[in-house]
Amino acid sequence: MTLFACGAFLASSASAQDLERTPIYLLAADELPKELLKGANYRVKDGVINDGLVNIYELQTLYGSLKVESTVFLLKRISELRALRQIEQLRGTDVYLNALQHAVMSPFKTAEELITDPAGTASDVADGIGRFFSNVASSISGSTPGMDNPNQGNVFNYALGQASYKREFAYQFGVDPYTSYQPLQKGLNDIAWTATAGGLTVKAAVLAVPGAAGTMIGMAGTAGSLKALVRDKTPNELRRINQDKLWGMGVPDPLVQVFMRNTYYDLWEQTLLVGELASMRGVKDRKIFIEAATAADEESVAVFQRAQAQWIGLYHDQTKSVERFVDAGGVPLLLTKSGTIVGIFPFDHVAWTVRASLKEKAISTALQKMEGVRGKEFLITGTIEPYARKAFEDRGWRVGDRIGERLLKKVEP
Repeated sequence: MTLFACGAFLASSASAQDLERTPIYLLAADELPKELLKGANYRVKDGVINDGLVNIYELQTLYGSLKVESTVFLLKRISELRALRQIEQLRGTDVYLNALQHAVMSPFKTAEELITDPAGTASDVADGIGRFFSNVASSISGSTPGMDNPNQGNVFNYALGQASYKREFAYQFGVDPYTSYQPLQKGLNDIAWTATAGGLTVKAAVLAVPGAAGTMIGMAGTAGSLKALVRDKTPNELRRINQDKLWGMGVPDPLVQVFMRNTYYDLWEQTLLVGELASMRGVKDRKIFIEAATAADEESVAVFQRAQAQWIGLYHDQTKSVERFVDAGGVPLLLTKSGTIVGIFPFDHVAWTVRASLKEKAISTALQKMEGVRGKEFLITGTIEPYARKAFEDRGWRVGDRIGERLLKKVEP
């Protein structure tokens, strides 16, 4: 692959001295707002590595070190770390300790481990707690073994109640209830169990910890209603809703099924991505974005694609100018009603590298074959190096960086 890239590069008009070598070394203080650099339970290390498009950050946390690819993924992890801090503060309050005492005395005290998977379904219960299988099965079927135990028939409802509380607490803390970050999963499971078995209400918990509500770092608008949907619906309901929305956008069923089976999108990420595209009513060929999103082969890529969908949705909501999606060299772009091609990406720091040069050439070549294209815009959420800006502009692109300052009307705290 390296030889191919070098060969293609040498065949191009650019010379070696024109291109930036990667990795590029940056400082976290130059890339992030000061308030994000450290918190009560984490610190972002000073050194940041950039590949010409996105940054790779390292975090030192009380729960172990983390390496995070892209700023949008970093924002998700920081939100989760802040939520963890608030969960820890909650555990020290009288409200929580009183509920915990009641929970320990509950007949369901051994059921705190029943829901270890955030999907909250009996079929996903871990093998380590297999003793619950027969109980749940009896509860559902109404068979005789459960008749002599007054609590037996409630185990499954208990599990569903814990899952519901977990989603509600996650919503209040502004985090993904299906997150892969295990320290947060454990924290959410613990307080959901205390709520279910000990009578801890969400309202009381939130009031006990100042600032516990709405900690998510991200965008308002459509995202807010979609997060509420994740809170209110079971996993199976969410899957059906997302599938119906994809069909409603005209996405072919085989592509729908492939996308729905991509496990790098948890239900939160899947719901936010699909819901954002569904909100772009009247925009044609949204299946092109789903085709690209389906190829995500890492969690970081899935988070990046979700964030890109949110920025595209915000752009359309504020400009009302998007006519359709187009595929240019394998990259989903927007075509406006005036004939302008718009590429919107949550890139962190763009440099003119071998990869950027080759990709721009492939995209522009594809666009030359399309009718009705009258201009090109390249919009990113991060920054672009001066030489990279000039290189894009020389090739006909209008470049806009830090687009959040122009597009985003409100950022949640």
